[in-house]
Amino acid sequence: MSNPLRERVFVRSQGICQCAGACGLHAGRCTTEITLETFHQAHLRARTHGGILHESNLEAWCSRCNLTLNARDARDPRVAPREWQLRELDKVVGAIARNGAATLSAAPGAGKTLFGGFVFEALREAGYVERMVVVVPRRGLADQWTDALASGRHIQLKPHSAIERSSQHGVAVTYQSLPNRDSLDAHKRMARNTRTLLVLDEVHHLSQDRSWGDAVAELAHDVAGVLNLSGTLWRSKQNERIATVQYTLPDAEGRISSLVDGEVTVEELIRIGQLRSLDLHKVGTRISVADYAHLTLVEGNLADVDEKPARAAVAALGEIDSWREAFVASVLDKLEKAHRHLDHHVKALIVAANQKQARLFRDEVDRQMRQRGLQPLAALAISDEDDAQRRLESFRAQQRVGVLCTVDMAGEGYDCPDIAILGYASNKLTPLYVRQVIARAMRVTDRERELDAILPATVVLPDSRPLIEKFLEYTAPYTHDVLEAQTPVDTDRGRAPDGPTGPRFQRYVLEDAAAAGETITVSFLDGTHEDVDAEYAAVLRAHLVEANVPESFWPRATAVMQRTIGDLLRRKPFDFDPQPAGVHTSEPSEESKAQMLQKRLAKLAGWWKIHGDTPVSHFNREVNQAAGIRAGARGEANILQLKRALQFAEDYIRRYRERAGDR
Repeated sequence: MSNPLRERVFVRSQGICQCAGACGLHAGRCTTEITLETFHQAHLRARTHGGILHESNLEAWCSRCNLTLNARDARDPRVAPREWQLRELDKVVGAIARNGAATLSAAPGAGKTLFGGFVFEALREAGYVERMVVVVPRRGLADQWTDALASGRHIQLKPHSAIERSSQHGVAVTYQSLPNRDSLDAHKRMARNTRTLLVLDEVHHLSQDRSWGDAVAELAHDVAGVLNLSGTLWRSKQNERIATVQYTLPDAEGRISSLVDGEVTVEELIRIGQLRSLDLHKVGTRISVADYAHLTLVEGNLADVDEKPARAAVAALGEIDSWREAFVASVLDKLEKAHRHLDHHVKALIVAANQKQARLFRDEVDRQMRQRGLQPLAALAISDEDDAQRRLESFRAQQRVGVLCTVDMAGEGYDCPDIAILGYASNKLTPLYVRQVIARAMRVTDRERELDAILPATVVLPDSRPLIEKFLEYTAPYTHDVLEAQTPVDTDRGRAPDGPTGPRFQRYVLEDAAAAGETITVSFLDGTHEDVDAEYAAVLRAHLVEANVPESFWPRATAVMQRTIGDLLRRKPFDFDPQPAGVHTSEPSEESKAQMLQKRLAKLAGWWKIHGDTPVSHFNREVNQAAGIRAGARGEANILQLKRALQFAEDYIRRYRERAGDR
């Protein structure tokens, strides 16, 4: 019978005993030839000392070496703690021993999973606990915790179950599973019988879902200790308290801030080479946005537009063919440079504003790859697809270059260090979300450590002021994030999952966009940043090539030189170029205004055709009658009639949604 684990272990050996002298029979590696049928699976960390049957703890040895070693350890293959983990371990373990709970705030990518393992081992050694229960926001994360602790610390958890096997150390489940009464009772029964450490990953989620929070609060009464883990500090309303977290007194606004027992920041992790630094490549964009409230056009550079029309524009940029082409070309250019530098399978992530745009980005990536005479390399993972989770796992595991196109699925907890390039084409600006997505591109690979050349995390995004400010905040000193409870919204359909569907009634709608030049912003660890114009970088290119500076580091090298020699690097003061035209609001012609309103009416009719309870012809007839427009005569209607029609259509759909929600 085939044994996949045994076969994988043997393949690594290349048919030669892997013992490197630990058995005492020879000084270096044994040269005995072995076969698949006769080799011994040697436990590097012996079973008697807690070593497990896991690929990370096994080597293919000849029988002589393995039997001579007997029950001794060859070596300990487990992952050693990082400096910050050693520093914070005693603080957190001490707090759990004294108070029953502790909270660690660690930047995404810091290594919270293994830290949870170290805390469990320390508490078990001291006799405080015997098992652990890990609770996470998503099923995929439960599997990640299980795999990471098994390979990294030889801690074996059973995923998606309240009760482990006798040979395992605990379980890993989701927050969604806890409100189930049978499941919660099983957890409580196990915790009362065996002293348990409860590890709450991304614990801030509990402030946003009362059923999760209530279930955790009930379970916490029966466990021996609680470890709260989160990627950032946060503030909450007093009625959003998490039972296992300690807080400050309310501030003037009535908000309370979480107290932490341990903390590791982005700045520290970048400084020690555990996370990548951040370079922002901003794609300049000229836009034309229709303001439906005043029937005017807002036109100019996206970077100069006010926040509301800017966010509306960013949300729709992915649907403009020419802009999407330029954006993808920029992402692929950065990906090629990083791949060339590392000679390794570097990957990119494109975050779209909605599922339709994610598909468009996927198609554009593949089109441009074919245009270059290369194989398509895009992958798509969106919640509408049945196998989205499998695609995420497949993309993570693939040993080749790739581009993952998604909306929200590759954020919190998705660990794929090969991602070094992030294309952000979404208008979502929640601070916690932005930090979680950026973190996908900041993890350092073993290949970078091997070459001692850590790439910057390269982010390509529209040159929109609100976006840039949020991204720069990521590497600035941490501030408390306000977590507002929000109803989850399907970004394709504009609806809450359990409520009636409905179109979004937008004031600002993007009419047109065109990509312009690209500028670069380089972040520094002191919270400051330096803007690098592409022209200046081009002037220095030949010198950077001569100095053997890899392309991926040109923006950083240019930024450092700008800081060092300032104006000497820049143009002389009288080398003046006219500045691009600023933002202006124009009054369209009567015909243009009418067409804007007709376009909006057509969109509402399209929604009714899919979701309404009568034929769309009936909907259009009622709308026209309410506005005094003859059937089929919208093209002849005046502005006042079209405004009345639009107002009636919006109210009609709103009332329909309210009725549907009451059923």
